[in-house]
Amino acid sequence: MRSLKFTLALIVVATIGAGIFFWIQTIKEPEKVKAPESAFTKKVEGEIERLKVKPDNKFCRDYYNEVAYHINEFYKQNRLGKNQSENDLWKENLESNLYSAYAEKFIKQAKTVFRGSEWKPEDLKFIQAEKNELKKSKLLVAGSPVDRDFTTIQTALNMYNEIVSFISSCKGYCCSKTGMLDHFPIAEVKNNIQRAASLRSHHLENEYVNNCFRLHYGLKEIPSMLFSVHVRYLDTKIDYWSNMWCNYSSHKDYSNNLNIPLKNEINDLSNSTIYSVINVDGECTRLFNKWSADNQKAYKATYPCHN
Repeated sequence: MRSLKFTLALIVVATIGAGIFFWIQTIKEPEKVKAPESAFTKKVEGEIERLKVKPDNKFCRDYYNEVAYHINEFYKQNRLGKNQSENDLWKENLESNLYSAYAEKFIKQAKTVFRGSEWKPEDLKFIQAEKNELKKSKLLVAGSPVDRDFTTIQTALNMYNEIVSFISSCKGYCCSKTGMLDHFPIAEVKNNIQRAASLRSHHLENEYVNNCFRLHYGLKEIPSMLFSVHVRYLDTKIDYWSNMWCNYSSHKDYSNNLNIPLKNEINDLSNSTIYSVINVDGECTRLFNKWSADNQKAYKATYPCHN
């Protein structure tokens, strides 16, 4: 008897539970309240749709500013809704939609520049400034696809700037010390040349930056540029020490302390394998001849001598 009562109780509880579950499942979530549209909201929505189909190869910040201006003006004139609540709601929605549409369009436009071979400085300057502006907006969701694309853009810009700075430093490289104990920094120059070669062989370490022809050309020219710096250094050093034989007691003294050491520096350049330029032999021969002319004068000099 007890068993029967217990079984009936379970059936009743199960029936009630099933009924509650079925009732809960049939309740619909309340629909989000949306303020009614007006001619002004439709105008802005149409402008946002036109922004989405703007060309990817031309920046459209001015158009974005124009639409943002319309939203702000209609809001100030209370034309976005029938009351303040609707006006506020439409302003928030339209600004969010405009930001989303423009951010996605800007990313496409930036990547269009990055996929090209000619990276114009003015385009890169705009991309950097615009990315910074969009990045700090309160409408940006951290970790969203748009946020990740901003990171991708910044990574490409950082790598581009790093390589531009590297090429510029190689172009401006100089060594002005002409003392006999001073020598051209071969090891440092070799590291720069190896760095340039590594960047080129590793596709400039960025899929977008690798498209920039100007960087590839600049890196390719680094061995030639540094070779020219090395030649200028030896030219300057030869000019500085020419006609100095009178400071020595004999030709042998001059030869051991001046002529041979400087000649060895020219030999170092001649035997170097770090410069992959055609004119190495020609320039080295010229430097040898130039310094040999000073040795010939020293050999004919009478010691001790006075200028």
